Amino acid sequence: MVKARRCFTLIAAAALLAVLLAAGLTHAADKPTITETYKVTVNAVGDGHVTDTIKYSKTDYQAVKKVQSKKRGFLTRRYTDEDTTGELVDFKTDMMDTSNSVVITYNKPGMAYATKGDFVLYGYSSKPKQNSGGNFTFEETSTVNSEFTLFTDQTFKTTTLITLPAAASNAHYDSTEKALAYTMPAATAAYGFWSDQKVLFSIIFALLFLVFAGLLVLVYTRKPVEAVALPAPGPEPQQAGHKFCEQCGGKLKSGEHFCTNCGSRV
Repeated sequence: MVKARRCFTLIAAAALLAVLLAAGLTHAADKPTITETYKVTVNAVGDGHVTDTIKYSKTDYQAVKKVQSKKRGFLTRRYTDEDTTGELVDFKTDMMDTSNSVVITYNKPGMAYATKGDFVLYGYSSKPKQNSGGNFTFEETSTVNSEFTLFTDQTFKTTTLITLPAAASNAHYDSTEKALAYTMPAATAAYGFWSDQKVLFSIIFALLFLVFAGLLVLVYTRKPVEAVALPAPGPEPQQAGHKFCEQCGGKLKSGEHFCTNCGSRV
């Protein structure tokens, strides 16, 4: 009987040890080996600027750095492979030795889709952990096998930080679309001074139009000026009294054909 109890105790202890070992392995598997902070800043027209910081252990960082130094673009090609909804530009990769981190930055024009005045950011399968105005925080733990892990299975803990434009309103998570949605005011910022002064410019243009219309009416309605006919010039009237010789200036009597002073023909 004592032997049977001892055997039962050994079996129970072995089972308990197996359970504890399995729990420990599960916990170890869930513990992230790589942490990622994915920051997205969206401007007023929906363009996004991304800063992706991936922090490794010292050993893993050295291995990733060695491969990246030999193959430029080795890490950034993953973004273009996974994102088929738009253009990704201005990639920059920085290796941060002091923190064992890789910092990748790039821009994505049209990251937020504009639909009838509302903007939508797709690609968020779970609700945000935090939501403060135009700032949203998402957290996710997943197993990753890609360039970032040198094609080995590793546990990623990713924190995504979204910063919407300061003018955004009604920002919320849409669980149906699995997206962030927000509203932007009328596009006054896109036109700046011209849009802010549209009332003044409307008045000025209206006055200029009236002046122009008045000038057209004046041109088409005024009568042409009639030319005044002047009399044709006639022969100069002869002076009454004595005539004088053109050669010597002597007085001539009426009816004379020769000058009596110099003999010239008149």
